[in-house]
Amino acid sequence: MMKPNRAFTLVELLVVIAIIGMLIALLLPAVQAAREAARRMNCSNNLRQIGIAVHNYHDVYNQIPLGHEPETRFGWGAVILPFVEQGNVQSLLDLNEKMYNEPNRTAGRTLLALFLCPSDRDRTVRDTEFYNPDNNWTMEILTLAPSHYGGILSELITPLGREQGFSGELGCIINRRIDFGAVTGGLSNTAMIAEASSYETITPPVYGNGSWISGTNIFRKTTAPINYKAKCEHFNTSEPWYCSECSAYQYEIRSFHPSGAFALYADGSVHFLSATTAIEILGRLCNRREGIIGW
Repeated sequence: MMKPNRAFTLVELLVVIAIIGMLIALLLPAVQAAREAARRMNCSNNLRQIGIAVHNYHDVYNQIPLGHEPETRFGWGAVILPFVEQGNVQSLLDLNEKMYNEPNRTAGRTLLALFLCPSDRDRTVRDTEFYNPDNNWTMEILTLAPSHYGGILSELITPLGREQGFSGELGCIINRRIDFGAVTGGLSNTAMIAEASSYETITPPVYGNGSWISGTNIFRKTTAPINYKAKCEHFNTSEPWYCSECSAYQYEIRSFHPSGAFALYADGSVHFLSATTAIEILGRLCNRREGIIGW
């Protein structure tokens, strides 16, 4: 006598689907966490390579790279390229020519993995308004590849920072020549370069900040925590750049990591700064004359 074929009932099939769904739901956060951990490691490695390049630059020229070269307008990211393995782009650059002239305009459109945080998916090469001093300050358009890392220019948080004001330039990547001897707060106590993710590079195109060739800067001037995003309808758009809410937070430390951002210290070490770090501590970390001992 033939036995009848045994098939799944609808209820059994639904139970199996539900179990599979539960397993996927349990595994997905772990997979995402593992991917983010890998991205964080790559990001910290980028900053370590940048730190080695900055120190090699200092060994050759006896100074820390300028935030912006006054004559050529190159940023710190461009001048350290000879000290990292970016020969293909370095061959396109002419550091004796102005940043906004050829062949440098072509080089400036090149995406460099060294300056891109893997957690930040923005890779857009953007048109940026630029007023050319060699052409009667006529407005021109530069097309620039982004940088997700910014040199720390100054801060307005500590009493010394507030006293010195915008022109104090109390950071390490500034617009005048200093060497590591000027970091009196201690090389291991002072942040030199930190993450400046693409909420900044997306900000209104009238700002040239956010490119490796022209230099990205960080100016710690508000009491907002790390990774703060302005609650403003203009933020992350190309709407009016003069909005006080947008511009106030434009140059702060921020990343796409969920709980903080990486910073390269002046001694070449890389540290993860929690989003809950006290503002006073952040201010002192960004100040080469203050520093945070034991942080």
